[in-house]
Amino acid sequence: MRISIIGHAGSGKSTLAKNISEKFNISCLEIDRLWFEAGGNTLPSGESEAKEKVREYIRKGVENFIAQDAWVCEGWYGYVQPLIAERADQIIFLDISLGRRLLNHWGRIFTQGRHPELTKWQDFIFTYQIIRRTFINGPRIRRFVKENSSKVLSFHTYIEVEKYVQGLV
Repeated sequence: MRISIIGHAGSGKSTLAKNISEKFNISCLEIDRLWFEAGGNTLPSGESEAKEKVREYIRKGVENFIAQDAWVCEGWYGYVQPLIAERADQIIFLDISLGRRLLNHWGRIFTQGRHPELTKWQDFIFTYQIIRRTFINGPRIRRFVKENSSKVLSFHTYIEVEKYVQGLV
């Protein structure tokens, strides 16, 4: 079992990956973790050389991770997505509405937080990025989904996601 979970920020990728990982006792990779480990959150804008080092760190981490026999990987990083898709048995696209994703994000800010590396204020400001990335990444994600349609399952609601998880054996 090799599953890739993609979608926009706040769609529930991490939660679904964690549930599948626990249900089947398989390794789970949140690509954001690699980004934070590489210092992606501290890069000054315009630092192309440093940005390339972060990308290389992520690419190597992903390559090492997907060499395993069974895994679940979550995140949308367009430059590594083809590597993941090639090795994945299944790609899950969480196509959740922007409004619902914003509610998810705000809920995480005020309950458990999202990433320990970020302050609540930084996480709140990320709301803008969620909206912005929806419009920037949306066409790329849809093109990727179309190009990999033989492996893709798309879910638009959490009820659909829950039915999927319950049906996994």
